[in-house]
Amino acid sequence: MRHRAQDAAGVAWDGHLELEPSPDLLSASSSTQHTAVGYGFTRILPDDNPQPIRLGDGWLCLDGRIVADRMMIGGAKAARYLQDRLAPVEFASIQHEIDGAYSICYCKNDELFVTRDPLGLKPLFIASRDNLVAVASDRKALYSIGMSDIATFPPGASLTANQGTILNPPAETRARLQAGGVSTDDLLQLLVESVSIHTTGLSSVAVGFSGGLDSAIIAKMAKDAGADVLLTTIGVGRTLEMIQAESAAREIGLPIVVRELSRDDVEQSVDCVLWLIEDPSLMKVSIAVAIYWTARVAAENGRSVILLGQGSDELFGGYKRFATILGEHGAKSCEEAISQSISQAHEVNYQRDEQAVSSLRVELRLPFATRRMTELALRVPLKMKVRSPSDGLRKWVLRHAAIKLGMSSKIALRPKKAIQHASGIEKVIRDVAKRHRLPPSEYLVERLQAIKKESGVD
Repeated sequence: MRHRAQDAAGVAWDGHLELEPSPDLLSASSSTQHTAVGYGFTRILPDDNPQPIRLGDGWLCLDGRIVADRMMIGGAKAARYLQDRLAPVEFASIQHEIDGAYSICYCKNDELFVTRDPLGLKPLFIASRDNLVAVASDRKALYSIGMSDIATFPPGASLTANQGTILNPPAETRARLQAGGVSTDDLLQLLVESVSIHTTGLSSVAVGFSGGLDSAIIAKMAKDAGADVLLTTIGVGRTLEMIQAESAAREIGLPIVVRELSRDDVEQSVDCVLWLIEDPSLMKVSIAVAIYWTARVAAENGRSVILLGQGSDELFGGYKRFATILGEHGAKSCEEAISQSISQAHEVNYQRDEQAVSSLRVELRLPFATRRMTELALRVPLKMKVRSPSDGLRKWVLRHAAIKLGMSSKIALRPKKAIQHASGIEKVIRDVAKRHRLPPSEYLVERLQAIKKESGVD
């Protein structure tokens, strides 16, 4: 896939492996009766190696990393850890036992086994035609082999394909709030552990930083864990949020790189991001452009891993609409909306963000978005998330944790402002659409259609 930063491409089937510097150089043509796996390799960390990986008498492709020995591991290390779990009986339980951000494809003896982490942190799609079933981390890969009816592979599900295809749904199709007490100390302890897991083994790390609650907690904990941390923030021109981020960086005691984007920077990156995320939603494109530039600045400053605060608003009731629902429909409906937001985060947020940075040599890591953090958040009472219909802050359990961590009330009680608005990016896209005499939604749809036509994907 040419739009991705790639160092190699490999395909494997039966006892065969072909590895080349580019997908264009592959000549593999296995029989239609065979099962094959392929991998486009981008080196993020020094010990990353090309895939597929020979494992027993099968071939493994792992997109992402798993948690083992209290750190994130991938490639050959992860393969050895997974080896005993790749038998048909054990395979379906991987997502219940192993945390991380991953999708796994394993082929052996003309059988294909596929699973995905229960939060859906790494994109994965599935399609079928005639007797062929295919999965890929990018829709474009499936389009390229003639697939058209493409669906999202359900997070936490597992698939077995041989003479037939069995897709086992996840154990729980929706996140459910559960009764139980959770203290601020419980949350702090788990956050410290999560940030440590996401930074251990790294020589340096960036944090996408707004100076708000989520990014400040991650930055402070990463620093306390001993990581070499660089904060990055972006916006169109000199924004109030940049000033607040610089002030918060000084308080935490970490260096910050601020990138003031021009309107041309934003406009020129819209086409790139549209092609990556394949979704013309104004909100999604605006957020994706912000994530793209945040990650790009990190990469330009020598950081290949960037921590983001995604997942916090879903888990702890951060969105304004939760307070509105509480006022209009009551506590039960508010709890249901929070549960639904957690269940849908893979399609609403995580997929978009991963795709937005796929052309860069950068890995996103999300300390809030873990299986254990989700389990804890589901036990937090609603009153510790959203207090009332007029609650302008929300996420109270996390704000209390920030104060206990030593954050000033200026940071801990700062109201949330959506990145697409705070950065000024959505406004630029609206202005560009207006210049073309189109509503923003129509402008983005037209641009995406034109890009697909130019690329031969339509």
